[in-house]
Amino acid sequence: MTRTLLVLSALTLASSALAAERTLNVPVTATAGQPVPVSMTLLRVRDTLGADFAVNWNSLRVLAGTREVPYQIDDLDGNGRVSGPDELAFLASGPVTLKVSDTEAAAPTYPATMTVTKTGDNQTIAAGTLKVEVTPKGLTRILNAQGGVMADEIGNLRVEGFNNSTFWKDKALGAYLEGKTTLSGMDVKSVAVLKPGPVRTVVVSRLSSPDFVGLEQTLVSRVYGNGMVDVTSTVVSRGYADMMKLEHQATRLMSELDPDALHITPLFRRVGYAEFTKQTPDVYFGDKDRNALLKVGGKNYVSYKLSGNLRPAFWGAPYLFVSPEAWRTNYSTTAKMGVAELAYGTPALAKDWTTFVQGDQWQFESGEFRTGLFKWLPDELKKTEAGAALATQPDPWVSHLYPGDTFTWHYLYEPYTAADANAAVGYLEKRAADLASISLSKP
Repeated sequence: MTRTLLVLSALTLASSALAAERTLNVPVTATAGQPVPVSMTLLRVRDTLGADFAVNWNSLRVLAGTREVPYQIDDLDGNGRVSGPDELAFLASGPVTLKVSDTEAAAPTYPATMTVTKTGDNQTIAAGTLKVEVTPKGLTRILNAQGGVMADEIGNLRVEGFNNSTFWKDKALGAYLEGKTTLSGMDVKSVAVLKPGPVRTVVVSRLSSPDFVGLEQTLVSRVYGNGMVDVTSTVVSRGYADMMKLEHQATRLMSELDPDALHITPLFRRVGYAEFTKQTPDVYFGDKDRNALLKVGGKNYVSYKLSGNLRPAFWGAPYLFVSPEAWRTNYSTTAKMGVAELAYGTPALAKDWTTFVQGDQWQFESGEFRTGLFKWLPDELKKTEAGAALATQPDPWVSHLYPGDTFTWHYLYEPYTAADANAAVGYLEKRAADLASISLSKP
């Protein structure tokens, strides 16, 4: 649906003879004991208020009861004025209220909580005791107080496929292009580190692929004061492409600091190889060879050492063709801390396996947390009855991208402390629920 955004003059209409106020509720929970990062576009706020209300954005206040909560509005589209794509951001430790009026007002001022410095080719954002480095392509890495890497290449996009395909015309795929990522194979259109505010510092990066013409990535990385990085990666196809991989990635989560760290995830709702061989996910990961189950609070989770010899599903990867869940983490039992990848809610599960494979899957391979399209069918799958049917279908098992096709991934990367693996699971379950609790509504 095409929406025409109101121009700035309409957004900030002068006060009328009868001043009016409106409020919106943001019913956040904070059961994990940490403030929850809340971010939403001004278009979403305006639509919820009602398009007939001439809001003056200077009048906006964020209130926790009667206490004023610092907030900022980030100019994500870079047009230098208040507009629909811009984001309102604040930290909430419970339910808050947004209060606005249609009258002239002085905008509140809050002190910035972070600084940005140039370090060689990178820019460094000081975030409390931690630091976040921004590379020339807009990727981020989280560093501890000693400069050790806690997470790296956040927002890296893996693109692989048949870059000269003319399948749409003559059914010819052509040669295969392998191993291209944002880091190694995307051209920078622009990278901007926005002015730090009282809540966060935002990095907006726009890139394009020279190999898959018309494939564009917009990466928005929101760095918070405790080292959290909230990332939205949006990929748009403005041409035709036949893809085998299109994946959002982050690497080296705790693995450099502790090679024996645990990789922990909720038990996957769908596991391709288990399903094809008529096993349940808990039987697959809990067999005597893998022995990769951890029970917490009566629920099974997948857990194993990064340095261990978990029998892989395919090609040396501990898991491929599994459902995306609410979170996953690498956790160091020695350091009693970890870094998690958290989703803002658990994605719905496709009803059939073919539809599932056409959409987002989770992979963990080469130390990389990957989410996205993955179309290679390993031999283990081809040998099953269902896999053989897929492998021999008339249409090649690729993803056909057409102009306008859009893919979006949104994750929070969060350093945290926990006394043990059970405590880490407990914290992340609560944290995921807190992120999923964010909503916006009229009273």
